[in-house]
Amino acid sequence: MRKYVLSERKNGYSSQVQNVYNYRIKKYAVQALKDLALLAQKLPEDQQAEIFNRENMYELLKALFKLDLKLKQNKELLGKKRRRLLPLCHDIIMMLDDNNFAYLVAPIHWEVMVNEGGHLAFLKAVYYRSLISPEDEERKLKE
Repeated sequence: MRKYVLSERKNGYSSQVQNVYNYRIKKYAVQALKDLALLAQKLPEDQQAEIFNRENMYELLKALFKLDLKLKQNKELLGKKRRRLLPLCHDIIMMLDDNNFAYLVAPIHWEVMVNEGGHLAFLKAVYYRSLISPEDEERKLKE
């Protein structure tokens, strides 16, 4: 099926084979996402760190969220992508803008943003934390 997915025009595949492959791809992909969620919920942190790290996740996130400017010429496809991606973006922003999440991930910046307040304060705390090295944070936490 990988060969089928990589084939742009799907030449050489009957419509019946295409229907079967398309059904299986959706079914397997949804199950894989559910399995990954289960792993993220149940595995110990050391195992999660080996799986859900920047190196492994970057290509997936880039493929999901990076849009090509060529889409401006295809208004229908752009509209479909927007309708699919905007709710995902909203959900991600809301998860990252959570008070408890920000406190646990970025405690120093969380404190600053609690005092500053405003829209997306906790998301800003997570963002600002991402700009410093883990060593700098450890040093600041000890101070």
